[in-house]
Amino acid sequence: MIHSPGNVQRPRLQPHNPGLVERIWYGGGSLRSARWAAENGLNLLSGNIVSGEDTDDFTTAQLNLLSEYRRSLGADRTAARVALGRVIVPFDSADAATRARYRDYAASRHERTLKPQTIAALGGKRILFAPDVIGTAEQILEQLAADPVVAQVSELRLELPYEFHREEYAQILHDVRHLIAPELGWNPASPALQEAGR
Repeated sequence: MIHSPGNVQRPRLQPHNPGLVERIWYGGGSLRSARWAAENGLNLLSGNIVSGEDTDDFTTAQLNLLSEYRRSLGADRTAARVALGRVIVPFDSADAATRARYRDYAASRHERTLKPQTIAALGGKRILFAPDVIGTAEQILEQLAADPVVAQVSELRLELPYEFHREEYAQILHDVRHLIAPELGWNPASPALQEAGR
């Protein structure tokens, strides 16, 4: 609320957009942020970084976060959307040098997934990281099927790694679009999107 002399106003997006709140996502990585998103009627997006609250295990922490979100939802928001982000790097159509680069990239980030990382800039918070999902499309689909968090969400979001080259991103997106997404039930939304993907 905004208080001014003789008046109290509730800020409102102009022009008014009915249903906007059902389309807003909140990226939550802690129990508190998941609870806040639920209490404010927002959809929840959880990625490959979460707070290490009461556990040193990433999967347990993320499942706890999703449970807290659902527990905190109002009775009118039973159909809230929950999305999960994962760094996914397929290399089916990559050449040998690029495959080696992808493996090296994942290996350089793997140690951070083995134990909580304390981040001084975040007040000493304990942060947990998910391992990157890398390999052939078949291996990636197996990893996603074995991830208990994936089974708890309505949407899976592809997160791209940093520091890659444009042609590498194009190859990753191509492999995801043609080899992974269809196996997960994805279909292009329209003929225009199908044409754009060619």
